[in-house]
Amino acid sequence: MIGNRLIILIFLIVGSAWHAHGQDYFFPLQHDWNYRYEPFLQKTNSNVHTSILPFRYDEIKSLVNVDSLDTAAYHNIRFAKTLVGRKIFKEHLLQIKDDDFIIHADFVFEGRLGTDRAEPKTVFTNSRGFWIGGTAGKRFSFSTTFFENQSRFPAYLDSFALRYNIIPGEGRIKKQYNSYDYANVTGTIAYTINKHFNVQFGHDKNFIGDGYRSLLLSDNANSYPFLKISTTAWKVKYVNLFTVLTDLQFPAPNDIAFKKKYASFHYLDLNIGKHASFGILESVVWSGDSSRGQGFDINYLNPFVFIRPVEYSIGSPDNMMLGFNLKVKLCSKLVWYGQLMLDEFKLSEIRARNGWHANKQAFQIGLKSYDLPVKNLRLQAEFNYVRPITYSHRTTFTNYAHFNQSLAHPLGSNFYETVFIGYYHWNKWLFRLQANYALSARDTGNANLGNDIFKSYETRTMEYGNKMLQGDKQTLIWGDLSIAYLINPRNNLRAEVGYIYRNLKSDSGKNETKWIYVGIRTALSNRYRDF
Repeated sequence: MIGNRLIILIFLIVGSAWHAHGQDYFFPLQHDWNYRYEPFLQKTNSNVHTSILPFRYDEIKSLVNVDSLDTAAYHNIRFAKTLVGRKIFKEHLLQIKDDDFIIHADFVFEGRLGTDRAEPKTVFTNSRGFWIGGTAGKRFSFSTTFFENQSRFPAYLDSFALRYNIIPGEGRIKKQYNSYDYANVTGTIAYTINKHFNVQFGHDKNFIGDGYRSLLLSDNANSYPFLKISTTAWKVKYVNLFTVLTDLQFPAPNDIAFKKKYASFHYLDLNIGKHASFGILESVVWSGDSSRGQGFDINYLNPFVFIRPVEYSIGSPDNMMLGFNLKVKLCSKLVWYGQLMLDEFKLSEIRARNGWHANKQAFQIGLKSYDLPVKNLRLQAEFNYVRPITYSHRTTFTNYAHFNQSLAHPLGSNFYETVFIGYYHWNKWLFRLQANYALSARDTGNANLGNDIFKSYETRTMEYGNKMLQGDKQTLIWGDLSIAYLINPRNNLRAEVGYIYRNLKSDSGKNETKWIYVGIRTALSNRYRDF
């Protein structure tokens, strides 16, 4: 396909200029990993663009001494200075260093056992795999992970897996012996041309925003192939993201594969003085069907063009989005943030307050504190609001989704949500409490009332008169309390114990989960099971 060939060609041309000098790499996109560095990145002397994730080492190294921060707790432990102790507590399993390159490799695994006392039912996860990464100089880096998993889940995750044929945020399932077999893999290579330009090519996830959720682009769905070009100058960072997405709803011709769709994202983030940043996102999702010519539409390949005029010039067949991200540092320890996503927008219809179906908007507001009122304590409160029919389109080939999940929020649309997170660390002990409260409404029968983003908006039940929480109303209460011991910060290996409580009430019934778990795992990515 011409689009994929162009993407690869661009990367190879850039990579041909490579030479080695130091080191540059991306951190895993994982909340607890980011918590280590965020207090330093939010200080008023920081020029880091925190709404663009994952972070790069060379962007934060002037603010954070990563090596010292990761290993400080073991300085006075004699065993940690032995070869075995270093491998367990401080280093990668295999680590090769030279003047010009670093290569590391780890076995990654998860052994988790638990019970859902509401059923009752024994649940477990058994994962094993590897993580290999490295750098060559300060310009080139690579990383790849592979997990093979067997799991048994509580009833609500069973229902999701059987309905969508996937594990949330991970791979497709193969059900056997009352459990699920699935795999997930990532792999990226990155090249820093100079202090202004970085190119990353791979199969992984991205995130835009300063919150726990993102209504612009989140890591909720499974990994996908992408090419990302990041341009940084002065107080501006500009990201071009070209992706290949998968529609699991329909197989491709001859049933040999699932149909592909494509998306292009332009995100411009500006740091305003020492206390604020403002970002603008424009994105477009389109189908890769034969009527468009199979593959990436060359109209959207230009990294500097405004997408909306281009989309209009070819007949407006695609799904356009416009989003805004704002962050204000009230002080170095207190940060306010917000997002606004416009799926469709017509001011006259909004003013009319008549419930027009295309008033499709979403917004987020949140507050984060660091070391207030106690050192090493992180607190976060967040509110998310998404109107009915937002993120849907004419077909699933153009909706804002990938691999049977939303590219934004796991609840889809037509909901309110409040999230509170408390996170405290003491030496290598990690204490985390999360509480969610959400009001949503499901579609009833064959009606399309705007909750399911996989339904065509052309099948909407009403042209006017739409309102929030129309349909079968649901109240979700979610709580997760966990205690973990960080065994090795290099690969985020931790032992943990926790309790998850979920209570979903609707007009049609009630579902309750009481999930107790204990285990040990290598945490390299986020999991969103709070829906």
